[in-house]
Amino acid sequence: MGVLHCRHHHFQHTPSCFSFATIATLTFLLLTSVVSALRLNPTRRLSGEQQEVIERVLIQRRLSGPGSSPPTCRSKCGRCSPCKPVRVSIQPGFSFTLEYYPEAWRCKCGNNLFMP
Repeated sequence: MGVLHCRHHHFQHTPSCFSFATIATLTFLLLTSVVSALRLNPTRRLSGEQQEVIERVLIQRRLSGPGSSPPTCRSKCGRCSPCKPVRVSIQPGFSFTLEYYPEAWRCKCGNNLFMP
């Protein structure tokens, strides 16, 4: 019967090969960090339309919660502006106080509330 011998190969890394790999890795990391920093730069100028879209999305996210989504309040407040959706609690006309009041969406402009 034969005996199995494991052959060990010893790879010798040359200094030039090692330095090239190090430089390539550092360059890659530097470029990816610069690209991500440029994408996430909050000081980048946006057009008016882009800024308006971002504001609408942020308002929508802030107002959304459990239940229905906020209404669009365009032309709901008459000539008053800005007309924005708000959640208000509806207090029923009971003589005793409740611990829970249902909430509903209304359009608010100044101190006035309007039906959506």
